[in-house]
Amino acid sequence: FFGVDAVRYFVLHEMPFENDGTITWELMVERLNSDLANTLGNLVNRTISMTNKYFDGVVADKGVVDAAIDEDMKATITGVLAKVTNKMADLKVADALTEIFTIFKRCNKYIDETEPWVLAKDPEKADRLSTVMYNLVEGITIGTSLLAPFMPETADSIMAQLNGSLREFDQLETFGLRENGIKVTD
Repeated sequence: FFGVDAVRYFVLHEMPFENDGTITWELMVERLNSDLANTLGNLVNRTISMTNKYFDGVVADKGVVDAAIDEDMKATITGVLAKVTNKMADLKVADALTEIFTIFKRCNKYIDETEPWVLAKDPEKADRLSTVMYNLVEGITIGTSLLAPFMPETADSIMAQLNGSLREFDQLETFGLRENGIKVTD
């Protein structure tokens, strides 16, 4: 779902502010596969697939948390806006994109930490699993909202798949704004 945005991402990310950029086809394919396809694309697809598989696509925060893991994830995600703002103030676009991608990398790590496929095997852990899926959708939403100025078509595509909308910048330091019971797309 990247299209033109993939090229835009590559050019912005590979041409840092004070340096000449070298663009080769191989470098572009490597970067796109690594960051966009693997980090972001797989995260979105895995989250939607698991939400559909385990909860018929309905996202709800049931309030069952693992404080250490969940709070670290939330702090990482809600702390990125300030970092991106500082990088952009210094015209460091590539560094700003790198900061945004820390959100998607943290969400992928969260999947590894919480192991939704293991939680799904225990009916008593259904509420924890629901909270995990909610947190992933919320994290992706915040990251995608930050990514939107750089990759608007991709951001719109992701939010359509999550059946949500982009957040305003003043909402990106607040975790948990998605309403319960909204279904992601199939």
